Amino acid sequence: MPELRERNLAHESILLRAVQRILRPLVRQLLRHGITYRTFTQVAKRVYYEVAAQDFALPGKRQTDSRIALLTGLTRRDVAHLRSAGEEVPAVGLDAHLATKLIDVWCHDARYRSESGTPLPLPFEARQGGPTFVELVRRVGGDIPPRALLDELVRVGSIQVDATRTVRLLQRAYIPAAGSPERLEMLGEDIAEFARAIAHNLEVPPHDAFLQQKVVYDNVGSEALGELRAELRRLGEAFLRRVNKIVAARDRDRNPHAPGGRRTRVVMGVYYFDAEEESAK
Repeated sequence: MPELRERNLAHESILLRAVQRILRPLVRQLLRHGITYRTFTQVAKRVYYEVAAQDFALPGKRQTDSRIALLTGLTRRDVAHLRSAGEEVPAVGLDAHLATKLIDVWCHDARYRSESGTPLPLPFEARQGGPTFVELVRRVGGDIPPRALLDELVRVGSIQVDATRTVRLLQRAYIPAAGSPERLEMLGEDIAEFARAIAHNLEVPPHDAFLQQKVVYDNVGSEALGELRAELRRLGEAFLRRVNKIVAARDRDRNPHAPGGRRTRVVMGVYYFDAEEESAK
């Protein structure tokens, strides 16, 4: 079995190098927000415990503290503490899904659009019937007061409220302000979804793999970046609007006649990144 052991060691080395690259931008954010290595290790302990307890139990057997300790390298004392402590990392910020869903309905539901298809200006509350911002908030659900959602969307520049309390949509996406709790929450959600997609593809045969593709060029002049970023943003936003239309038709909250089955979360994302090429330094 020496060859198998050597192959496993090679895979471990590649995986650890990948983890190191993943951690660099995350650690940068941790340090920017004053979160120390000691605090990070407590979070890592909890994740190791949860994954071992939930995903690595033997079929038909209770997952014991001893087995979790063996799998993770944690002490049995650590495992017992984690089992009894419960969830310790609270969720933060506004529900970004509610804000995103509100803007999506505003842009695509005929009740909230003009004949030309543009989102209508909405009075905050009812005057003489017709659609209102308060009604729209109640329609998309959630327990956040309409005024709180209004204030948040104004704060991030998604909407504008004039002197008559008419609400106008300025951008067709909810993008939290830099450094806000909501954007930090999106950091965890988006990276986790992308990592889960890649992990899925590592574990299944090719015909069951999720879409995972990218375009990379390593010799683009920096003078081209301004125009390139703008053009690719427009292209990405147009693509996602088409994706939204396709998926919304199959979402049972939007279409009661959509196909049935287990409740499933579907995600399609687009990202852009540029950085100075290492070899050019």
